[in-house]
Amino acid sequence: MLNQNRQPLITVITSYYNDQDFLADAIQSVLSQTYQNFEYILVNHASEDRSRAIAHSFKDSRIRHIDLPFNYGASGNILVKKGLEIAHGSYIKLLCADDVLLPNALEILWDTACRNQADLVFGDVLFADKHLRPTGKTWFKNRFSPLAESSQYIPALLSGTSCFPYAGNLIKRTAFYDINLDYISVQVADVGMWLEILLNGGHLSVLEQPVALYRIHEQQTCSASQIATIRTRCLFEYPLYLQHYFQAHPSLELLKKAYPHNTFLKKLSSTDTDLFPFVLAYELHQQANPEIQFVARWQMASMLNNYALQKRIEQKLGYTIKDLRKIILNHPIHLGNARNPLCKEASLKSLSYYFFRKIIHILLFKTYRDNRKQLKNQEEGIV
Repeated sequence: MLNQNRQPLITVITSYYNDQDFLADAIQSVLSQTYQNFEYILVNHASEDRSRAIAHSFKDSRIRHIDLPFNYGASGNILVKKGLEIAHGSYIKLLCADDVLLPNALEILWDTACRNQADLVFGDVLFADKHLRPTGKTWFKNRFSPLAESSQYIPALLSGTSCFPYAGNLIKRTAFYDINLDYISVQVADVGMWLEILLNGGHLSVLEQPVALYRIHEQQTCSASQIATIRTRCLFEYPLYLQHYFQAHPSLELLKKAYPHNTFLKKLSSTDTDLFPFVLAYELHQQANPEIQFVARWQMASMLNNYALQKRIEQKLGYTIKDLRKIILNHPIHLGNARNPLCKEASLKSLSYYFFRKIIHILLFKTYRDNRKQLKNQEEGIV
């Protein structure tokens, strides 16, 4: 049995909007934890179904409610921020309204954070159907295997890859102090949060023991049925996401571990922090994703446009404006290329538009020609 007096307070935050089919399961799973020293903040952003009534039907002194007057759309960091504003916990547990915690989740996560002095902890999650029946698959076995070093996650996170199971998180409250939460993004909101914690030197701990059930259903924002919406969001979110990344304060040691083959990093010292964004942009501009390439080159160009930085980049790295121009010409970026289904859809729409416009022109011309012929025959008959 846990010693309740030695447990730090954990704040669990769940935001919900029209989640009447799932919310009760999430709330009950939190209230049934073996770890009992927690507060539970439920953030309602203008639900229109029975969700609010369901949330308020649970009578527990540890539950605190926030009822917002506006709906913020798909859940993002703006709702995390609303919860953090009134949170008292030393650790923060974020839980989606359609997922559930296993009974000992908080106990396992806190014990791992404590033993490893971790700022960010992730347990494995079991995939389940909408009725919470496990599918037999887990995040770390079937989606993204754990890596040995926390620095090894950085390249994947920068590419927008979701390496960690959201439902498995536990975050030390102090880790939020040095990060800039992205309030706009949806698809990469959590990815950016994990990335910035790691870039700022946060200690990561990953365990393969399941701590939650991750419910798969068609209504969730990451559903395969939402793939077109996801790609549309990412086209805008990647630039915003990477700007946060360029403003982080990673150590040279961490970057060398993340990018062991980067020759620029070998030329820098720990005092050359003003050049870190250029080196990282150079690393990113070689990514396959054209949106990421574009933002990375824009960052490089912006720094080379600063005369003082330009001289430092030339002296330290031996990189010039001409080198960037050469890359731009020899390796052009095609935003919205043919691999993107949205672009295919747009191309089909364009082709359809021009095809039907051509048909209309032909029909109109035929009508015009017939009218002219009829008028001519009438004139000849009159004469």
